Amino acid sequence: MKSFKTKDNDLSIKKNIFYGILFISLLGCLLHSVYNLSGKLIIIGLIAPINESIWEHLKLAFFPTIIWWVSSYFVLKRKTQIAWKRWFASAVISSVISPLFIITFYYTYTGAFGFNSIILDISSLLIGALFAQLVARHVYRYAKIGSLHYYLAIFVLFVFLLAFTFFTFIPPKLPLFLDPTTGKYGLQ
Repeated sequence: MKSFKTKDNDLSIKKNIFYGILFISLLGCLLHSVYNLSGKLIIIGLIAPINESIWEHLKLAFFPTIIWWVSSYFVLKRKTQIAWKRWFASAVISSVISPLFIITFYYTYTGAFGFNSIILDISSLLIGALFAQLVARHVYRYAKIGSLHYYLAIFVLFVFLLAFTFFTFIPPKLPLFLDPTTGKYGLQ
């Protein structure tokens, strides 16, 4: 039998997930130009795109998602009971799904239709955030997260953070990392 407190928790978490869609989308859009506006500070370039490559634009989904989940954990834990391991695993899942959705969406519409569209690019961020948040909510609500899952989530988060950092400075010479406006890679 669920207690009233559990229903309150679920409602608070559900609201949080949906507010997260707005936050992630808005912050992602705002981050687009922050690197150039900062005078090209390297520290800003670690979380904001340094060029127009697809890879760098994945930061627009990844880092706002992490920021949202971490900050909302501290807000929600004051008034609800949060299962930390499930919360953390859900955060990592959301932060990974959104960039993967963006890549898939981008290469599908550019490959299938042969054109680029800023409206579709922005839409991919919005739809990716929506899809990722819904999957993360489902995981938080229903998944049984054990120690192995928790440590796997830590590992995945670490790999993504390391990849974003490393590939900002030394990107592979692959189309995903190419800035189509300059023909350059990374900070070159």
